[in-house]
Amino acid sequence: MRIFMVSPHYYPDTFQVTALSAALVRRGHQVRILTGLPDYTTSRVPEAYRYFKNRRQWIDGVEVVRIPVIARRSGAFFRCMNYLSFALTAAIYCLFMRWQFDVIYVYGISPVTVIFPAAVLKTISHKKLFYYCMDIWPECVKVYGIGEGSLFYSIISWLSRGLYRQCDHIAVTSKPFIDYLHCVNDVPFEKMEYLPQEAGDDYLSQDLTTEPDGITNFVFMGNIGKAQDVACIIEAADRLKGTPGFRIHLVGDGSDAERCRVLVREKALENQILFYGRRPHEEMEDYYRLADACLLTLNGDTAVGLTLPAKLQGYMAAGKPVIAAADGAVRKVITESGCGLCTGAGDAEGLAELLLRFMENTTQYSSCGERGRAYFKKHFTEERHLNQLEKQLGELIQ
Repeated sequence: MRIFMVSPHYYPDTFQVTALSAALVRRGHQVRILTGLPDYTTSRVPEAYRYFKNRRQWIDGVEVVRIPVIARRSGAFFRCMNYLSFALTAAIYCLFMRWQFDVIYVYGISPVTVIFPAAVLKTISHKKLFYYCMDIWPECVKVYGIGEGSLFYSIISWLSRGLYRQCDHIAVTSKPFIDYLHCVNDVPFEKMEYLPQEAGDDYLSQDLTTEPDGITNFVFMGNIGKAQDVACIIEAADRLKGTPGFRIHLVGDGSDAERCRVLVREKALENQILFYGRRPHEEMEDYYRLADACLLTLNGDTAVGLTLPAKLQGYMAAGKPVIAAADGAVRKVITESGCGLCTGAGDAEGLAELLLRFMENTTQYSSCGERGRAYFKKHFTEERHLNQLEKQLGELIQ
């Protein structure tokens, strides 16, 4: 197949779409990806990509075309400008593109406007549009306190419904998304299918055993935004302030990171909770070796909390016990796999109890990691994901 992919982010930004596109090339497909300038990690465009440098590259057999965008910088205004500039400049590129392809694949990182340039290309080329849905709209805006009665929500709702309608097939990363998209955006059930994210198989064969150091180390990895509810971890740690022998490591960054740092200082938890910022992928195995268990929290106030984040698959592949405060698909997978412990989303008291239970009986949960790995091999491997993806894309172009 000749696959035209659209994604706002690509290498050197660390998103799974980079490994996915390279894997498709290894399986004999031709892939061109339309992406923005790499500014996700630092919120600034690196020097190597400024002034029209490296706008067309070949990376692991993938043809990468980069279009100009307004850098994310900091704050909601620049983030919105970044989203809009990608949608518009990508649409302009699509109007004049002459590359012959078989199908359009959209890597559905928020916001939903990433569909817009693909919809323009679909109209011109009469090719089918495949959307890989990792976030649900308009639900995502509720995380930022925007209610259903507001004008902004109504506009986003109208826009989301129209863009979803342009998709010929929608693969969702979490099963609850199917009901949401049908009920809220009128997406027909027959256009949707469950396709869980794959986290790569790198960690499956690695020995990431933690060396005992007298301290129980809990590690959270990934985005620190409002949807991830890292504040719940901080509140849980505050309830354990008098308990010796534990430390929480937060590896990542995001829109809510600064608020979390302030909260840690206010609660005088600087010795218990450490921030590392966003780290390169090649350092992740060091943090996995540090972890006695990995943490996962999600905001339960909206349907966004029903998602199955890729970090869970990463934790499972690394063979680490998982301690979570989440609902929906996360709770279901943890329960089915036996890979750890889970309380309800936002339940800081319950999370504190689970952390304490783990600290007091670490050996009792030593088998959780291997159960997680076994579940990963059955449900989340790269090969399984690619086989399902090829099948769904192939059915679109028949």
